[in-house]
Amino acid sequence: MPTVRFLDAPALPQYAHGPSDPSGAARPAPPLRGGRTGFRQVLAGPVLARRPAGDLGGADFDPGSVEGWLVVDDLPDLDTAAARALAGRIDTLHPAVRVILLSRAPWPGRLPAGSAALDAHDLALPEPEVVQLLSADYGVDDPDLAAGVHRLTAGWPSLVHLAGRHLRGGDLASLCAPGAALDAFVAEHVLAHLPVASRRLLRRLAELGTACEDLVGRRDHRTLRVLAQTGLVVPAQAPPGAYGTAPMPHWLRPVPAIAAVIGRRDPLSEPMRRRLHADAADWYTERRVWGQAARSRSLAADPAGTLALLREHGSAIVAAGGAELVVEACAGLAATDGDLGLLRGEALAVTGRLDEALAELTPLVAGRSTVEPGLAWRLGMVYYARAEHRAAFEALGRGRIDRADTADEALLLSWTATAHWSVGDDDACRQYACRALAAASAAGDGRALAAAHVALALRAALAGDRAGNVEQYTKALGHAEAARDAVQAARIRANLVSQLLEEARYPEALAESAEAVAAAEAAGNGTALHVALVNRAEALARLGRLGEAERCGERALAISQRAGSGKAAYALTVLGDVRACRGQRSMARAAYEEAVRAAGADGVRQCFVPALSGLARLVAVDDPPAARVHAEKAVSLASGPLATRALLAVGWVAVAAGDRAAATDAADRAEHSARLHRDRAGLAEALELRAGTTERPSAQRIALVEAARTWRTTGARLDADRVAYQLGLLPGASAEERLAARVARGALEAAGVVVAPAGLAARAPHLAIRVLGRFEVIVNEVPVPASAWRSRKARDLLRILVARRGRRVAREELAALLWPDDDDDLRIAHRLSVALSTLRSVLDPDRHFPADHYVFAAPAALAADTAHLDIDLDAFLGEAEVGHRLHEQRRPAEAREVLAAAERRYSGDVFEDEPYDDWAVPVREEARATYLRVTRLLATLAAERGATDEAVGYLLKILARDPYDESCHLDVTDLLELAGRHGEAMRARARYEAAMRELGRPTAAAG
Repeated sequence: MPTVRFLDAPALPQYAHGPSDPSGAARPAPPLRGGRTGFRQVLAGPVLARRPAGDLGGADFDPGSVEGWLVVDDLPDLDTAAARALAGRIDTLHPAVRVILLSRAPWPGRLPAGSAALDAHDLALPEPEVVQLLSADYGVDDPDLAAGVHRLTAGWPSLVHLAGRHLRGGDLASLCAPGAALDAFVAEHVLAHLPVASRRLLRRLAELGTACEDLVGRRDHRTLRVLAQTGLVVPAQAPPGAYGTAPMPHWLRPVPAIAAVIGRRDPLSEPMRRRLHADAADWYTERRVWGQAARSRSLAADPAGTLALLREHGSAIVAAGGAELVVEACAGLAATDGDLGLLRGEALAVTGRLDEALAELTPLVAGRSTVEPGLAWRLGMVYYARAEHRAAFEALGRGRIDRADTADEALLLSWTATAHWSVGDDDACRQYACRALAAASAAGDGRALAAAHVALALRAALAGDRAGNVEQYTKALGHAEAARDAVQAARIRANLVSQLLEEARYPEALAESAEAVAAAEAAGNGTALHVALVNRAEALARLGRLGEAERCGERALAISQRAGSGKAAYALTVLGDVRACRGQRSMARAAYEEAVRAAGADGVRQCFVPALSGLARLVAVDDPPAARVHAEKAVSLASGPLATRALLAVGWVAVAAGDRAAATDAADRAEHSARLHRDRAGLAEALELRAGTTERPSAQRIALVEAARTWRTTGARLDADRVAYQLGLLPGASAEERLAARVARGALEAAGVVVAPAGLAARAPHLAIRVLGRFEVIVNEVPVPASAWRSRKARDLLRILVARRGRRVAREELAALLWPDDDDDLRIAHRLSVALSTLRSVLDPDRHFPADHYVFAAPAALAADTAHLDIDLDAFLGEAEVGHRLHEQRRPAEAREVLAAAERRYSGDVFEDEPYDDWAVPVREEARATYLRVTRLLATLAAERGATDEAVGYLLKILARDPYDESCHLDVTDLLELAGRHGEAMRARARYEAAMRELGRPTAAAG
C-alpha cells in the first residue's frame, strides 16, 4: 500500500491507502505513549476519521464530529459539478480539519481550502516499499522477486497485494495467467469500467509495449493523457535500440500486468495488428530508430523490409542496444540468407549467448588463414568474453590489416589491445591501443574511436596512471554517445566504476554502479552487465551491506555461467570475499578455488591474482604451506595496482606463521605499492598489517589510528569498525576507545561479520565475562568450569568487582560483603588475599600477564581492569548510550542498528541466576531500566517506519519484563487495531484490562 506524507505536518506518521484494495486499507501507526525520550504525540483526539466518499453527501453526516485529519478514499472519477458539490460539503468542516482526497482520477476544478488531492502517481508504491510490504505481509523476502513484482505492477497497491497472495503458493511467471486472482481483478475492477476509447488505446499499447504521443497519433493524445493520469500507463525507458535518439520523446508503457490481461482477453485482430506495426515501422524509420523499425517490420510480417533494414543498419542496431531485436528479427527470416551470419553472431555475443555466437561465426573462418577484420574482431570479442585468451589471440591474429584506416580495422586493433591488457602485457597493450587510435581517427568512425580510447584507458590502468585512465574513458564515452553506441557506453560506465573502487570511493562507486547496471541492461550488453554487477557487489560489501552484495554477486555469477564464460572468476572472487568476511570459511574457500581454476585456465591475471590472494589469506592458519604458495604465486604474477593485494596476502600469511621479518617486509612493500597507485584501501590494509607485525602498543596505535582515519574517509564502514575494535583492545586504550570498540563489535556482529583479533600481538587469551542472565567466565570461547574456581568466595569477588564496573572497592567493604559474620580482621585479610590469588589463577592460569592485568590491587582497594575484560554488561550499556545519542542526532538508521545490537545482547537481568545478593540490586536495576528504554525506542523507530510486527514484538518484550506498563499495553492495542488485526487487538486489550484490575486501576477508553 502506498505511503502518503503530510508535508505541512512533519510529525505525522505514514498513512497508507490502497483504493479497491482486496485486503483492506492499512492505517497509520499510532503515536507511542510515555517515555523520557520524547515520543511524538502526532495528534490530539481521534487520530483519523475515515469516510467513504458517499458518506459526505449523506443527510446524517455531522461535520462537527470530525476532528484532526479526514481521509476520503476511493473517490470515483468526478465531473466538475460533482467535485464542486463535494468541495462545498468539505468547506462546512471546522477550519482546523485537514482533508486528504484519494482517487485514481485527477481532481477537477478548485480544491477546498486546507485539503490535498492525491492521484494515481501519489498512490503508487516505490520499489523499496513493495519490498517491505511483501516481506512484512506475505513473507516474500527475496528482493529480486519483489523487484519483479514492482516491474509487473508499477506499484499499484491492489496488484501488489494480489501478487503477494499469489506468491505464497505460485511463482511470478503465473501471476497474470488465466484464472489467477490478478487476472480476474483487472478484468472486473479495471477493464470493465474503461470508456471505449481508453480500452481501444490500451489494447494497442499492450501490443506496442512502449509508445509516445506522436506514435499513437494526434487523435488519441487526450485519451493517452487520461490513461497516464489514472495510472494505467506509466513512464518508461526508451525502447531497445533507441539509444541516443534526439530529441527524446516522452516514452510511456501500460502497466505490464494490465497489458498482459487485456492482451489476452481482448486481443487485436491479425489485420489490425499488422497494420499497427506497419504504421509503427514507418514512424520509427522516419526518426532513424532502426532497431524498433526492424522489429515492427518483422511483426507486420514484412520480411523484405526487415531484411533491408538489417543489411543496411544491423550493426548500428546492435550498437544502439538492439541486439536482442536483431536476434529476433533474424529468426523470422530465411535461414539460407548468409548475409546475416556476421550480424547475428555479433548480436548473440553482445547478449551473452556466447556458445550460439561461436556456432554462428566459427564456420565463417573455416579453412582460412586470414579473414576480414570485421569477422576477426567479432570472433575475438567472443573468445575474450569467454576468457579464452589463447583462442582470442589466434582469432584476432587472423584479421587482415591492409590500410589501417577503416572502422573494422580500428576495432580489430582495439580488441587486440584489450586482450593483451587482460593478460597483463603492458607493452603490447600500449602498441595496439595507439595503432587503434590512429586507424579510428583515419576512419573518422565514432564507434571505432570509442573502442580505441577504451583500449588506451585500460593501458593507463595497467600502468597505474589513474589520471590517464579517467581522461581516456571520458573521451571514449563522448565518442560512444555521439555514435549512439549503447553497448560501448555500458562497457565504459561499468569500467569507470572499477576505477572508483580502485580509488576507494565507495559511496560514489555504489551510486554509479546503479547507473552502470541500468545502462548494461538497457543496452542488452551481457558482458558489461556482469562487470557492473561485480563492481556493485564490491561497493556494497565495502559499505557493509553484505547480504545485498552476496545477492548481486550471485546474479553476476549466474550471468557468466549461462554465457559459459571464464570471467565467472570475477563474481566468484567477490563472493569469496563476502563469505570470508562472514566467517563462512568452507563456502569462501570453494568460491576462491573455483575462481582460481577459472581464471588460471587461460591466464586472466586481472582476476587470478585477487583470487589467489584471497585464498592465501583464508587458509593461512589452517594450511600455512599452501597459503605461502598461493601468496607467492600471486606476487609473481601481479603487476600495477594488483601488486598491493598480492603483497598484503604475503604479509598476512607471514603473520599467521609468526614470521615477523617477512610480515614487516611485506607491509613495507604493500604500503609503497599502495602509495604509488593512489590505492587508499590498500594503504589502510598495509597499515593494519604493520600494526599486526609489532608488539609495541605505541606503534600499533599509530598505524591503526591512521588506518581507521583512512577507512572512514572511504565510507568502508565494516573496515572502520574492524580497526576501531582493534584499537579498543590495545593496552592503555582510553575509555572512549573501549566504548567505541564495543559498539564496533556489535555493529560487526549485526552485519554478520566474524570478529577475531588480528596480528602477531593478538595471541593472548580472550577473556569474556557474562553477567546478563547467567554468570559465566569464558576463556577463548570455552566456559570456565565450576571445578576450576575451588573457592566460591573468589567467584563472588569477581562478581562484585564486575558489578562496580571498574570502580575501586575498599577492602573493608569487600570483607563485609563476602564474610559478614566474621569480625577477625587478620583472618578476613588473609581470606581476601587467598580469594584474590585464586581469582587471578582462574583468569590467567598460564600467567601470560602481570598479576594486576585483570584485577588491580592497591593496599586499600581492589578493582577490575575493564580495559582487559570483555564484559557484556559494559558493552550493553555502551551500545545503549551510543544508540540514544545517534537518535538525538537524528540518525535513525544507525541508531536502530546499534540499539538492536544492545537489545539482542540483553539475555537476562544482571546475575539472574543468583538474584538474592543485595549488592547486585543497583546495577541490576540500572541495566533493566536501560533495557526497557532501549526496547521502547526501538518500538518507536519501528512504528514510525510502518513496521507493525517489529514494533509489536518489541512492545511485547517490554511487557514480558513489566506486565503492568499501561502505556505499553495501549500502544500494542493501537498498533494492532490500526493494522486491521482486530482479533489480536481484542486479546491485547483483554490482557491490558486484566493487568489493570490486578493493580486496582481504571482502564483507558478504547480508541
